[in-house]
Amino acid sequence: MFDDLRGKVALVTGAGRGIGAGIAARLVQEGCFVYVADVDAGAAGESAGQLAPAAAAMGLDVRDRAGLRAGVERVVAERGGLDILVNNAGLVTSGPFDSTTPEAFDALVAVNFTGVFNCVQAAVPAMTGRAGAAIVNIASVSAEKGGGAVGNVWYGATKAAVVAITKGLGRDLGPRGIRCNGIAPGVITTDMVKGHVTPETRDRFLARFPIGRFGEADDVARVVAFLASSASSFITGETIAVDGGFLRT
Repeated sequence: MFDDLRGKVALVTGAGRGIGAGIAARLVQEGCFVYVADVDAGAAGESAGQLAPAAAAMGLDVRDRAGLRAGVERVVAERGGLDILVNNAGLVTSGPFDSTTPEAFDALVAVNFTGVFNCVQAAVPAMTGRAGAAIVNIASVSAEKGGGAVGNVWYGATKAAVVAITKGLGRDLGPRGIRCNGIAPGVITTDMVKGHVTPETRDRFLARFPIGRFGEADDVARVVAFLASSASSFITGETIAVDGGFLRT
C-alpha cells in the first residue's frame, strides 16, 4: 500500500502481542524490517518468529534507559539506522479512581509516560538525518475522556500526556526531519482489553460505537503505516482517533 516503506527499519515496543504485534505484522507486510520489542522476551521471539526473516526479536523494557540505548545501538549496528519508532508499550488500569494502588499508579506512569520519554531520547539520535523518519505514539481515547471506555482516570491522564508529547515533538523534531504523530485507539480486541470487558459490559460498550463493532489490531496498524509513510508527509503533531466513532457519542 505504501511503497516508500520498503526497506525502512522500524522498532515497535510492546510488540509481543496485541496491537503491537499487529503493527509489527503490518509494517513487515509494507516492506519494513521490524525489531519486535517487548518486556516479555519470549513473546517478542514468538511474534518475530512469525514474521521472519523480516523481523528480529528484542527483549526490551521501556523503563530501562541503558537497555534502550543498547537496543538502539544494536539496530544501528545491524541495519545502519532507525527510520520508524512506534511507542506502543503500555499498561491499563480500570475501575474507580481510588481502586488504583500507589504501586499500580507508579507502574502506569513509568511505562505509559516515562517510557515514551525514554524511547524518544534513545532513538532520536539514530533517526536524525534519515529521510522520512517518523515516530508514532499510541495514546488512547481515554486521553480525551479523562478515562472511560476501558481505562480509568489515571490511565487517561498518562495517555493525555502522550498526546501532549506528540504535539510538542511534532514541533521540536520537525527541524531534524522527524515527524511525530499519534493514534488514539478505542476498544481494540486484544487479550489485555478482554480482561477488562466482561460479558456483562460488552453490549453496553458496543452501544457507544456507531460503527457497531470493536476494533481489531490491524485497524490501528494500518493507520500507523500511513503515519510512517510519505502519504502523511505534511502531518505532524497530530493524534488520530481510531475508535469506531466512540468520541462522537
